[in-house]
Amino acid sequence: MTEQQQQELCNLIRQLGASAQKLRDAGLQIETKGRQDFVSEADVYVETELKQWLGEQFPQDGFLGEESGLIAGESGIWVLDPIDGTTNFIQGMDYWCISLAYVKQDIIELGIIYSPDRNEFFLARRGSGAFLNGQRLFLHEPASDSVIVGMGRSSRTTAARYTQTLESILNDGIEYRRFGAGALMLAHVAAGLVHAYYEEHINSWDVLAGLLLITEAGGSSNAFLENEGLLKGNTVLAGSQTVLSRLSTLLTPLK
Repeated sequence: MTEQQQQELCNLIRQLGASAQKLRDAGLQIETKGRQDFVSEADVYVETELKQWLGEQFPQDGFLGEESGLIAGESGIWVLDPIDGTTNFIQGMDYWCISLAYVKQDIIELGIIYSPDRNEFFLARRGSGAFLNGQRLFLHEPASDSVIVGMGRSSRTTAARYTQTLESILNDGIEYRRFGAGALMLAHVAAGLVHAYYEEHINSWDVLAGLLLITEAGGSSNAFLENEGLLKGNTVLAGSQTVLSRLSTLLTPLK
């Protein structure tokens, strides 16, 4: 990708974020995919527009979108969640985002997360750092008594396992937050608002961009793409080094 293409892509994502806001403000058409699982016309619009642009610019690449599925390619693959946090978006909350990643040979090369309502544009390229609105991000290790982790609740696991996880971390003196948009929470790990993120099972389009942001900011993560994580999803655990070590010990008995 050239610098010009990257700038054009970033501009397009900003434009599509504004379009999603306008569609929401005008009154959305919403479909139900499952229990507490929705898709709006904004999700479909953002994915359609980005898929078309990427296909024109990078015809050799594949595409994996939450709404339209997989298109195989000869080179890398673009992985998109057009609106992560759709329920928040529908309800008028500001905690939602567009998340796009580029993966080649199981390595995340580019990650973009844009939160229009919060005016937060995150960008990371492998080996070039992570940035929020142009300012470089660096993870810092928190004091042991002030750790806050982001949590996700997967419908693919039981509520009992989720509450068991909460009990384990709370008993260890760790606080948690759950805001309903895993991609944006991962970006906020990179920005230092929370110190790690954990979800027992999550899809690749929700995490790949955020994982690159975290590692480029100095953190680390589990090997999400192992065991067909791209297509089947996986557990995600990412954040600062000391917090990950602590969480890994707490979470191991739950497996």
